[in-house]
Amino acid sequence: MPEYSNFNHALCACQCYEAVFLYFSCFESYGYYKIPSMKLSVPFIPDEKYTNFLKNKTRNIESVYFSLHSGQVLDSRMRCKTATPHELSKGLQHLKSVKKYCLLNSRFINPNLYHDTQFLNQTLDKLEYLVSHANINGIVFCDAYFLNALSATKRDITGFLEAVPGINFMIDSYQKAASMFEFIRQTRFKFPKKIVLDRSLNRNIRQLEKTGSEIKKAGNQIKIELLANEGCIYHCPFKLTHDAQISFSNTGLIPDKSFQTNLTIGCHAWFYKTPANFLKSPFIRPEDIDMYTQTADTIKLCGRTLGVNFLYKCISAYVEKSYNGNLFNLMDATHWLSDVYHIENKKLDPGFFKLLTSCTKNCKNCNVCRDLFLKTARQKPFKLKQYKDYL
Repeated sequence: MPEYSNFNHALCACQCYEAVFLYFSCFESYGYYKIPSMKLSVPFIPDEKYTNFLKNKTRNIESVYFSLHSGQVLDSRMRCKTATPHELSKGLQHLKSVKKYCLLNSRFINPNLYHDTQFLNQTLDKLEYLVSHANINGIVFCDAYFLNALSATKRDITGFLEAVPGINFMIDSYQKAASMFEFIRQTRFKFPKKIVLDRSLNRNIRQLEKTGSEIKKAGNQIKIELLANEGCIYHCPFKLTHDAQISFSNTGLIPDKSFQTNLTIGCHAWFYKTPANFLKSPFIRPEDIDMYTQTADTIKLCGRTLGVNFLYKCISAYVEKSYNGNLFNLMDATHWLSDVYHIENKKLDPGFFKLLTSCTKNCKNCNVCRDLFLKTARQKPFKLKQYKDYL
């Protein structure tokens, strides 16, 4: 953590930095100066009320991303509901000014499917339908074998679709990005117009600036996107295995055991034991997104399996760049902690951004996260929620 003797000293050291931001914020409120507003990339799910909600927010939304919702599960989450390409396109058609990306970002699929021409063509048929009827822009992938297999079909539709590398490639340097770009260029897919950098860079501003700058200096006409609200462990040691277990379950060969595993020996157990470690997670609060306007172009929000009520609350908070409530309510991976702790988001001001982005991760000799958690969080009594509150 920062090399200060205590939390109060660290907080004082942040005042000048925050004062500059507040100064321009005041000018913005009077219309003299406008801080550039970062647009969002948000989940799309086929729900009429949610579609209308997004339609009313299109000036704040750069893109939406969505699962195919039918056939073999090809994205990185468990499937909660099914929908046909026709049903998807009906909703997506309402978002005319918004870019649209289909998630094919499973860590892997059944290896037999890489060579199954019927399966590959059926997948491309669905994508072709969505291009024709919803004007989708591309796909998000995390399996290079799968992208090559789709490309090898030599279907014309691949040339209409950007191949966007998913965040779970964990691209945190220009070298990784350059290698990925070289791979994509040898396929029949279009070069991506954006890249989502690894969430760890959210708390390493110097490396974020360096990576983004080098990507753009290399002549790539590409936007930089950051994931704001995952809320997982910093450089999570369970991440790769967790993704693989979800993909394995989605093949249909085994039942899903990831929740039980995380509860007993994974990230849930980790946060139950040391909840203050949540503050090390590289999330971006709604209040802090303007701090990234010089290093990124768009902000991605996740949580599509948590239901429309979560998405209403989360998207609204980031559009308004403010949230007065329990910070866990806006997180994806640690949303379950909202039933255990209430961390008052507004009590993290001022200085939270500078304090945590200057962290050295020398946690053995630092109590900043613990002290800040004790200051802003309280444990909640156990309470059973109504079923509708989980939807």
